[in-house]
Amino acid sequence: MMQFEDSYLDDRAVYCDQCHFEGELLLSLVAYATVEIGEWECPSCNAFHDYQNDTVWDMADQAYDRMKEGW
Repeated sequence: MMQFEDSYLDDRAVYCDQCHFEGELLLSLVAYATVEIGEWECPSCNAFHDYQNDTVWDMADQAYDRMKEGW
């Protein structure tokens, strides 16, 4: 069972596979460990979509950038 860690609002890039809308929307997200989960409604065609993002890759990119900067 995943443990709930946090909930928050944040802008995320989304893409609608039904009408091809692409842009950033303010999403209500819930974090479980390194995974963000949410839902969004397309502003163009009103289709509902699930959103999921594994933030472990963001953390790896940040660590790599810090190493390049000499931390």
